Amino acid sequence: MSERRGTEETRAQGHSGAGWRGLVRAAVPLCLCAALLSGCTTLDRAIGLVPIFSTMRNQVAVRPFEGPVDSLGRHLFLPPAGSVPTTGREDSLDLYTRDLREIANPVAPTIEGLYRGRQIYNTYCTVCHGPAGGGDGPVATKLLGIVPALTTDIAKGRSDGYLYAMIRHGRGAMPAYGDKVRDRTERWYVVNYVRTLQGGGQ
Repeated sequence: MSERRGTEETRAQGHSGAGWRGLVRAAVPLCLCAALLSGCTTLDRAIGLVPIFSTMRNQVAVRPFEGPVDSLGRHLFLPPAGSVPTTGREDSLDLYTRDLREIANPVAPTIEGLYRGRQIYNTYCTVCHGPAGGGDGPVATKLLGIVPALTTDIAKGRSDGYLYAMIRHGRGAMPAYGDKVRDRTERWYVVNYVRTLQGGGQ
């Protein structure tokens, strides 16, 4: 009698274990479906809600825009070079109403600065203005002669501030290069190098 009762209890436990396993198997797809219907937009996010699948997702790691902060709540990680600060971009130069002559050149010509200015000029400017500033670059012929030479009396009479503003903002057919030559000092290097092409300085 006791043996029969033990056998029945064992079978009941087996059925109970199988029942739990069945419930778990049924719960996983139900959880996935519920997550999808509750607003998840990707299967990846839905799977991440299941604890067994989220062990690699929820880990002690620094995520983008997170990191250690100081006592004032400021992030200790420095942004990459060239990043736009949260306080805004550079002040815009109004090419049409501002007297660009009032923008003084703060960088004196040096051998190193002129060498760097020539590198930047050859990278961005030679294709239109030519290697010597004659307005005869390979692209100039395709623009029907509208590329001005930098060695004319008109160009020589332009202020350093005007040349700086043209490099930064562009004008007419000339695109802006402020987003490419982001360092302000390097823009002045180009201005100083253009002055050497013109045979003098200003």
